[in-house]
Amino acid sequence: MRLMPIVFAAFTFVSTGVGGVAAVRFHDRLHLLLGFSSGAVIGVALFDIIPEILKLSGGADYIPLAALGFLAFFALERYTAMHRAREHVHAAAPHEQELGTLSAAGLTFHSFLDGVAIGVGFQTSTQIGLLIAFGIIAHDLSDGLNTVTVVLAHGNPLRRATFWLALDMIAPLLGAVSTLLIDLNRALPWILAFFAGSFLYIGASDLLPEAKEHDSPMVGVTTAIGMLAIYVTTRILRGW
Repeated sequence: MRLMPIVFAAFTFVSTGVGGVAAVRFHDRLHLLLGFSSGAVIGVALFDIIPEILKLSGGADYIPLAALGFLAFFALERYTAMHRAREHVHAAAPHEQELGTLSAAGLTFHSFLDGVAIGVGFQTSTQIGLLIAFGIIAHDLSDGLNTVTVVLAHGNPLRRATFWLALDMIAPLLGAVSTLLIDLNRALPWILAFFAGSFLYIGASDLLPEAKEHDSPMVGVTTAIGMLAIYVTTRILRGW
C-alpha cells in the first residue's frame, strides 16, 4: 500500500511520454484526447475531492484553499507563458529559446506537484488516491504535449525538447516519492482543497480551451465522456 503512489506515478511517466510523442506525430487528433482529459480532471475535483472535503468536520472551511489552488496554477501558467508559443510561433526575440526553456521548467514543476497530489490522495484513502491518479494520468497526456510544443515553438532543437520531456516524465515520480518522506496527515484537508482548485483550473482553463481550438462537435462529446467516466468510477468505488 505504501508504494501505490509510486506505482501510479509510474503510469503518468508513460502518459506524459505518449503525449510528447503525439505532439510530433498525431497533432490532428489531439483535440479528442484533450477533451476527454478535461472532463476527467474536472470530474475528479467535482465528484470526488470536493465531496470528500465537505464530509470532514468543518469541511467548508477548507474550500477557500480551492480558490487558492485555482489562482496558483493560473499564476504558474502566466509566469511560464505556456500558451505564448502557440500564439506567436514565428516570433523572433533575443531570448526566444530561453523562454521555451523557462516554460518547460514551469511545466516540469507542475508535473512534480501532480506526483505530490497522487501521494496526498493515497495518504487520505485508496479511493481518493486512485481517482486523483486517474485524473492526472489523463491530463499528463497534455503535459507531455505542452512540453514538447513549447520548447520546439521557441526555436529549440528536438534534442532539447526530448530532454525536457524526459524531465517532465520523471517529475511526478519524484513528487510521489517526496510524500513518502513527509508526514502530511495534519495538512491533508488543506492540500486536497488546494488540488481541487488546481484540477478545476487545469480542466476548465487549460485543457478544454486547447481542445476547443479545433472546430469539432466531438470535443464536447469526449469531455462529457471523461466526466461520466469519473462519476461512474466514484460510484463504483463507494459501493453505490
